[in-house]
Amino acid sequence: MNSRLSLAVLVMAIILAPVSAQAQETEFVTVYGAQLPELDPQKALFSNEAQIHTALYEGLFTYDPQSLEPVRALAQSWERSADKKVYRFTIRENARWSDGTAITAQDFVRSWFRMLDMNADYATFFDVIVGAKDYRTGRDRNPEHVGIKATDPRTLEVSLVRPVAYFTRLLCHHSFSPIHPSMLSVTDWRAAVPYPVNGPYKPVSMTDNELVLEKNDQYWDAQNVSIPTLRMMFTDDDALATSLFNTGHVHWLDGPGTYEEILLQTAIQIFPIYSTHYWFFNCRSAPWNDRRVRRALALLLPWDTIRSGDLYRLPAKTLVLPLPGYAKTKGIEKADREEALKLLSEAGYPNGEGLPEIVIAFADYERPRSIATSFKAEWEKALGLKVSLKPMTPASYYQTIGSRAESSSFTIAHETWIGDFADPEAFLQMWTSGAPLNIAGYDDPTYMDYMQQSYSASEDTRMSLLSQAETELLQGGACLPIYHNFAASVIDTDYIQGWYQNALDVHPYKYLRFGTPSINPNVARAGSASTIARITASVQ
Repeated sequence: MNSRLSLAVLVMAIILAPVSAQAQETEFVTVYGAQLPELDPQKALFSNEAQIHTALYEGLFTYDPQSLEPVRALAQSWERSADKKVYRFTIRENARWSDGTAITAQDFVRSWFRMLDMNADYATFFDVIVGAKDYRTGRDRNPEHVGIKATDPRTLEVSLVRPVAYFTRLLCHHSFSPIHPSMLSVTDWRAAVPYPVNGPYKPVSMTDNELVLEKNDQYWDAQNVSIPTLRMMFTDDDALATSLFNTGHVHWLDGPGTYEEILLQTAIQIFPIYSTHYWFFNCRSAPWNDRRVRRALALLLPWDTIRSGDLYRLPAKTLVLPLPGYAKTKGIEKADREEALKLLSEAGYPNGEGLPEIVIAFADYERPRSIATSFKAEWEKALGLKVSLKPMTPASYYQTIGSRAESSSFTIAHETWIGDFADPEAFLQMWTSGAPLNIAGYDDPTYMDYMQQSYSASEDTRMSLLSQAETELLQGGACLPIYHNFAASVIDTDYIQGWYQNALDVHPYKYLRFGTPSINPNVARAGSASTIARITASVQ
């Protein structure tokens, strides 16, 4: 079926569904962007996927929906050794997969080793575990040397290379969720729906436009899961998303939508999050792997204009949003043509002569295009370089910049990163040598020395060392921060209870409940004939 036609059929099915209050309160509908989610939690990378996985999976801990403090999930209890390097977790006695079989400590062992065997993007998060980095990188493939053990069916023992203050926070991340034994070798997860999971909801169907989940009655805390069905739609059609929300057929817009046209303006949720939009050089090949060249090009840019407060609510001079005890980082804040030309001359490119073409890759949105155009104009004016723009559709863009095979196809690109836990390492680990998330190919011995020192330092010293590492990253021009992000959603939090603004923009589906709407959605359906005509016209 044609994708536009199938979306039209889906919209008509939602619109023509019974509109009684009872029917309205049995299904919660979210609209995400058109990029379909990765259902494998160990391969999922994007924020919408992290949100969806709050419904499908749980690890040892999960997020408190308001404070983001770690809350025990499959861990009934836990203890830590005196040196803070060995953790023992007891799995809940009533922990079950959705097919009714028991969840065991061995399920965690098998799943975590799968993550290391794949050396997946988030596998670097496991490097705090003894032997994990050597195992995933192939230096030592003996599983007995990795600190992940099932000492009995309900006890998981994890040994760390160093004390990790944020370890239980890290375990909230979806990459640490266990995977059902039947799914360990599956490659096409969409085709496998329905399959067993351990979260509050289980998948029942998936098409090119929607994912439907139903409450998992085998979930250990099923009595506290209120909403029977979750329906997730995937589209980039802002007009369609807005119409569906305004007419009460959708409860949450997480991405698409035209906010000026939202009738219930109090439903618009805009708040700062632990996230930064930055540009980065492809450091995998010369001359862009030369710190002097990168810094020189960065020093030729008018940062006051590029990071103007007229453009962004929170212009970013650093990668990490300042945290308590972490505020001494210094990035490149202004242009300096004299130093830039001196550095280029030292690197063997006087006045830029001999530098190859600069290819600026970007997702074809207004802001990235504007920034890319500014870079192009400044570098061409200052050095007479050949600079080309490489706009891409959002879906193809993220696949391209994340692919090692495509790494030679661009010089500089952009990324928006949301920290997975409230610690500088949520941003800095991804720049370490060989990290799967290090898509820039950044490899700097000074940076690595600061990072290595931080692992065994006291907390105050650790924060200072991490700040010095970030300063090295920024001053070397590998990472060029532009702005810290705000999350934006549309949801009536009077009607949908349990949804809170928080710094990670994660809202576990488990806690959502229907309350009393600010405006009864059924009122908007009074003119249903014109509503149906208008909405379906936009998808045909």
